[in-house]
Amino acid sequence: MKVVKFSKLAMLAGLTAMFALALAACGGDEPAADAPVVEAPVEKPTLIFSDLNWDSAQIQNAIVRAIAERGYGYETDAVPGGTIPLMQALIAGDTNINMELWLPNQQEAWDEAYKSGDLKKIGKSLEDNWQSGYLIPQYTADANPGLKSVSDLPDYVDLFKVTATGDKGRNIGCIPGWECEVINEKKLIAYGLDDTYELVNPGSMAALDAEIVDAFTKKEPILFYYWGPTSLANRLNTELGGYVLLEEPAHSAECETAEPAWGCAYPLSEVLIIMRTETAAAAPDIAAMLGKYDFNAVNQIAASNYMAESSGTYAEVADWFLQNTEDWKSWVTAEAEAKIAASY
Repeated sequence: MKVVKFSKLAMLAGLTAMFALALAACGGDEPAADAPVVEAPVEKPTLIFSDLNWDSAQIQNAIVRAIAERGYGYETDAVPGGTIPLMQALIAGDTNINMELWLPNQQEAWDEAYKSGDLKKIGKSLEDNWQSGYLIPQYTADANPGLKSVSDLPDYVDLFKVTATGDKGRNIGCIPGWECEVINEKKLIAYGLDDTYELVNPGSMAALDAEIVDAFTKKEPILFYYWGPTSLANRLNTELGGYVLLEEPAHSAECETAEPAWGCAYPLSEVLIIMRTETAAAAPDIAAMLGKYDFNAVNQIAASNYMAESSGTYAEVADWFLQNTEDWKSWVTAEAEAKIAASY
């Protein structure tokens, strides 16, 4: 039997090779000095929007969701509801972005959440906003020149009576679940109108709009709550003869908390964009974009009119807006703009 002898040098080379193979199999403990450092991708949070139940809020949600998804690579979702439950959802963390927080309607809840540090004001949404507890058509005002103020309403009960309200006049209120529903109830009491007028729940925004358009088309008297600028308010002024805001005492902070409360007009509204603080920190690019966001009255009316004329979905209105307007390009980064443009 032939014995094969190894030199010490050969044995050392063999051991070195075996060690190198074992190290390679285990992946090694240290990268090469010149190897590129690969950072783990930062996980983006899912952006969950408060899908408030009126057109301007849902149109804005659809636009911002499209921007976030197409331009910045985020996943998004939405939770539908009214102002009061969705404010609670935002505070609880069930949603993390609200595109329309109306002040002073939600002042108390906002102040409390802001002090806790859970919510952060990112920017402003909409502009030139007004609310009114008491609107009548221009043709009703023209036919009844003595009806100028809420204090005149007791003298005109017969004008607004309907079968459902009996001897009381009908005052159509705002949407169930909105903060103004509670405020309008307080207004009726503060003005002493609860004995002569009944505040009627319209059921939904679609039902309220249909009721108003029907009355204006038939030239019937109607006393109702509404707000602007909106597509419907614009249509009432341009196509259906216009409307009149009945006079009320000027708004003051004191009247909101007096006894009885809210014996005054609504102030001009401030509409805020709110994010949960941790969401703003985890999605700084979205927070920066919303800080530049400006959905002005021109954009709002244009988008609402397109929706009415096309009968499109909110997502389709968002697509139209991003393909046919320019303002949004100043809100986003150049990279996001290019990605959004390429996605259509």
